[in-house]
Amino acid sequence: MTDLRVGFLGGGNINGRLRQLVEDSGAYDVIGTFGRKDELPGRADVDVIVEAATQAAVRERVPGLLHAGVDVILLSVGALADQALRNRMLDAPTSREQARGRLIACTGAIGGLDQVRALRAAGPLQTVSIESRKLPGALVQPWMPPSLQEALRAGDAQIVLADGPASEVARQFPSSANVAAALALAADAWDTATARIVADPAAERTRHEICAVSDLGEVRTMVENAPSPEQPRSSAVVAWAALRSLGDYAHLRGFPGPHGTLML
Repeated sequence: MTDLRVGFLGGGNINGRLRQLVEDSGAYDVIGTFGRKDELPGRADVDVIVEAATQAAVRERVPGLLHAGVDVILLSVGALADQALRNRMLDAPTSREQARGRLIACTGAIGGLDQVRALRAAGPLQTVSIESRKLPGALVQPWMPPSLQEALRAGDAQIVLADGPASEVARQFPSSANVAAALALAADAWDTATARIVADPAAERTRHEICAVSDLGEVRTMVENAPSPEQPRSSAVVAWAALRSLGDYAHLRGFPGPHGTLML
């Protein structure tokens, strides 16, 4: 069997680092990196596309890839907070002739979602929440009033910027709250999962605290990640999480890839 053919949607920091890791490993055949204006490859040219662009790029380009039969590993999971888009990308095809590509959500900067999914398999969860803390300057958003942007850039005060439905927070902070959407997706709790975003001058490492409660038990997970030196809005571990997802995908498809044990 030939090597797995991999393409990258988005040429920013995460996919730049991931492509370097993939090329250094020599485990896969890199087809290319595709930007906003580039023509995307089809099923005959690529096996899987790793998306690490923006939520807008997901809306504009990923549905077409899936309908063309191309599998996509999704890092901008916050795009799934849009229910209409989620339905377009996750609904099963109605016949074999309409077989579409598979959408694989990468957990990115958080952990514990395997246990959250196990609890959800037994029924709806009673509580699903996440609190994320980042350095204030990494949380500035264009929609914020100038006074709030100035306060965040000053970075000398702790500020609660959002505290509400995870789906709403994921849309408000498209580069920082993909984790909130990933938790809501794992728990199948788009209507009930909550998220809190805190600008914290002491958060030299980004901190995510997850809570999920059901009759079978509880998941309480705290993750701390070093920010990416090139792009502080993202955690440095995200490219490695994508590399792990790519390795799992290769194993499941029966392609040669890095050695290791597949964990599901």
